[in-house]
Amino acid sequence: MTDYNTKLSEYIDGWLNTFIADTSTPFRGQKRDASLSPILNWNDMPTPPPSDMTQETPRKSRRRSPKRPRQDATPEENTSQETPFDDNQTPTGPARTLRMAMPSRPFSNPPSLPPSSSTSQSSNRSRSTSPVKRSTLELLQKPVKFIPMDELTVEENIQKTFNRIFDISYGDKFIPNAVEKEIRASGQRAMSGWFFEHSDDKTAYYMEELAALLKIKDAARYLERGGAHESAWNLDIHGPLLELALKPFKSLKRELLTHARISPPFIPELRTDSFYDIISSKMIDFGITVQPSASTAQHISKVLNAVPHNKHSINPTTYNLVRYNPIAVPIETKNTTGHMEEARVQLGLWVAAWHKRMNALRTNNEHIITLPLIMAVEHEWKLLFAYDGETTIVSTTLLVV
Repeated sequence: MTDYNTKLSEYIDGWLNTFIADTSTPFRGQKRDASLSPILNWNDMPTPPPSDMTQETPRKSRRRSPKRPRQDATPEENTSQETPFDDNQTPTGPARTLRMAMPSRPFSNPPSLPPSSSTSQSSNRSRSTSPVKRSTLELLQKPVKFIPMDELTVEENIQKTFNRIFDISYGDKFIPNAVEKEIRASGQRAMSGWFFEHSDDKTAYYMEELAALLKIKDAARYLERGGAHESAWNLDIHGPLLELALKPFKSLKRELLTHARISPPFIPELRTDSFYDIISSKMIDFGITVQPSASTAQHISKVLNAVPHNKHSINPTTYNLVRYNPIAVPIETKNTTGHMEEARVQLGLWVAAWHKRMNALRTNNEHIITLPLIMAVEHEWKLLFAYDGETTIVSTTLLVV
């Protein structure tokens, strides 16, 4: 029995050593002082469940770890709201939670702790558990800045589109005449200048489009009342709405990109070393892709065949579905509990990576074109433009619907 107690004590000591607080982790490029003793984060350390030997071990000789308050919340509810880029906050690593079962028999060798389901879920949801501030974008070698609309410089390559969108934002002819009667019958106020003329053969199509929009509207109200998570909004609202909007354009397609990580060669560099990986967990939700013409597709393939595998994509990600079709409009979505600040950061980091990819593809000093962005929060959709400001990448919100 003494031998078993000794092994059990060694096992517990080994278990405790796995919970050294992440605050002892050095910054990248720095060496940890070996003279420093481990720091135990008692507030974030689960208590091991009792073994079968509890009755045979004197209670007074056992040292109990302080218990952490029970948390029954889902991984989404346990999302940390702290940011590693707060100037007033001591940098810490992400919190970790491990579960384990104590053995009922002695071990001949020290056991290894397998990752628990909660740990796996946490890592799989890394894009929602790492909120960062917009000031993060200022740490990039080429910063991304969000500016007011009155400071926007409209690039020539986007001027015509900009003017039309600006007109629509003031209600200039954006609804087909075919649905005017139905809209007015619903009790909604409508101005005559909102509706545009079209040929009679388009009437049936526009009526079907209205029916689809009303169905999506009902689904959105259901999700809003139920406090649905972001993934539900993407599946039932944002995805179908994008598909409906792109239906008339055969060369455009919306792609789900929640797992399309930025490829390492296109990760934007920071101005200074950082202990925190801000890029690997920052992915956008959707992208509107353009299917190039046959000649352009052939040229893209020729260029990409000459580069390494981790650069074998026209986009900043090597996700197979979008290797050869350019992502023309990156889209980030949030629900009511999501953070607008994090949405801007995710879009900003994607834009920075996209600029790095375009720079690598350029063979001359031709100016990088303006990139449209979309940020959707439940019913509210924001259209932004990002353009190259030489020393910075500048973005502003043009339209909110």
